[in-house]
Amino acid sequence: MPKDSTILVAVDFSNSSKAALRKAKSLLIGEYTRIVALHVIDHHFVDQCIYEHLGTKGEIKKKLFTSAKNRLHNFLLTEGMDLNNLEMVICEGTPCVEINKKAVEIDADMIVMGSQGHSGEMKTIFFGSTTERVLRFIRRPVLCVPPEENHTQE
Repeated sequence: MPKDSTILVAVDFSNSSKAALRKAKSLLIGEYTRIVALHVIDHHFVDQCIYEHLGTKGEIKKKLFTSAKNRLHNFLLTEGMDLNNLEMVICEGTPCVEINKKAVEIDADMIVMGSQGHSGEMKTIFFGSTTERVLRFIRRPVLCVPPEENHTQE
């Protein structure tokens, strides 16, 4: 029996990741049969919350994971995803590292991600975007999807 062809979609809730999810969904018609939606809680954010005394490490992580799970679930429903044929994964770490690790772990055939997400502008200028950092180290196809333009009539 042939293995499922899997698409890993990195989701940061930006317009680009919304477009990436839509693109991945459109690819299910062809050779791809499974989507894994991954959201990474940046460990630097967790550390910053601890530094700011917003709670204990356990309290902060629990709140962030619960919030991310609910937000990802609603994000996927809003985009019309069939949650029965999709796996939701939430983890903590450095986003580019965790995306690469998860792609290897699930033997993803392709990674689909937005070309620009929620990272800070200065951070991107000096260190590159998460997408660029994934591309530097991954040995799998990556489809970078730009944000969809808002076509409103005036």
